[in-house]
Amino acid sequence: MKDAEISRVLSAIEKQGSFRFLFNSRLKDLKQKVNITFRDAEITEVLDTVFSGTFLRFKKLDNNLIAIRSENPAEQDIQITGRITGEAGEPLGGVSISIKGTSRGTTTDNNGNFTISTPENATLVISYIGYVSQEVAVNSRNVINVQLAPSARKVDEVVVIGYGVAAKRDLTGSIVKVSGKEVADKPNVNPVASLQGKVAGVSIVNSGTPGQEPDIRIRGTNSLSPGGTKPLYLVDGIFNDNIGFLNPNDIETIEILKDPSSLAIFGVRGANGVIAITTKKAKSGQVNINFNTTFSAKKLVDKIEMVNAEEFKLLYEEEQTNLGITGANRFDFTPWTGNTDWVDEMTRTGLMVASNLSLSSATDKNKFYFGIGYTNEEGIIRHEQLRRITINLNDEVKVGKGIKLGFTLNAVRQRNPYSAARGLLFNARRVLPITPVYDAARGAYYNLAIQSGQMINPVME
Repeated sequence: MKDAEISRVLSAIEKQGSFRFLFNSRLKDLKQKVNITFRDAEITEVLDTVFSGTFLRFKKLDNNLIAIRSENPAEQDIQITGRITGEAGEPLGGVSISIKGTSRGTTTDNNGNFTISTPENATLVISYIGYVSQEVAVNSRNVINVQLAPSARKVDEVVVIGYGVAAKRDLTGSIVKVSGKEVADKPNVNPVASLQGKVAGVSIVNSGTPGQEPDIRIRGTNSLSPGGTKPLYLVDGIFNDNIGFLNPNDIETIEILKDPSSLAIFGVRGANGVIAITTKKAKSGQVNINFNTTFSAKKLVDKIEMVNAEEFKLLYEEEQTNLGITGANRFDFTPWTGNTDWVDEMTRTGLMVASNLSLSSATDKNKFYFGIGYTNEEGIIRHEQLRRITINLNDEVKVGKGIKLGFTLNAVRQRNPYSAARGLLFNARRVLPITPVYDAARGAYYNLAIQSGQMINPVME
């Protein structure tokens, strides 16, 4: 090999399958270039030649494993001890301490103490939940003590609870807060549908039908009655049975209250959990005009594969033979020339377009917000479609010291001209594939005369 880095030479030897090397890829001498040519040489002879003029040394271990180290004083690991404390000097246990750019690391004990071996020129990354992460250069030091500062943005964040609001640092209950941006980034007609997979302990199942409310269960099923799993909605402090009238783009935050201490004020109505929603208001000293449009598509996945016409005929003929049906009593397939995939005939790729316009203005005495949204959503079932217009209008006026007057108006107009019959896909899988969808000779849909009287052509439903 000519003008090749030592690391590349080692990789070439490993590819021959005889030896494996164990080394730190950050060793500087591995980037040194060499020119070597060997044939039928011992591995020790090869490595002695490759490593000549460098600080690299090797040692053969069991199972053809070779360990490589550097004797360069600048690259020798040193042992560091230290202590991690909080803002008031209290020890922090379980703090993560890692060497930047590597997978090596350790954690502090209950007294905040730690020990780690690291190169003299390395950088330590120190992180802990609720505190600001720090990067500390080693600079050949053997003792490093670090004081972490609380993450003000997170611990001071205000969340809605049953009896009002509280800072996260004072919160002991189980409450999850999701920002409006996270909701708007996943286009859905129902805002809660956008929380699918985002909140632990909350199960959200979307039906795929435009405009239909998803099935929501907070911490499991708490009732055996139909519809008894539905949570209580709280929109700007007002109880609601559903939030279908809300535009996801007009939401500031969503808080999900899951534990008894947070739900106590709601009594029995809060047994299935509470979803508290705060809509957007104007920000002081700002005039904002926002417009956005999103486009998305959805389709049926993991489709159940059914037999085609030829496979069905073959199976049905076999069944008749097994039942001893012969001669004129056997079913005649001659008139039935269709080969229909009924699920494909019933489904499509549904498209969704959502456009939103908002205007907000705020002064010391008045805060005004207006938002309008238009959604056109197609379902995966053919002809399913939802058209919806939403309006969110709120205004707040300061009329005196400590006195404010305001109002909030949420309005929705939606049109759902066609809603598929219940169990339509299930029925489509039951229809025989030998039946065509449409009888061109009669100018009408085929009726399913050869099936049960309860079966009708699903395209007609």
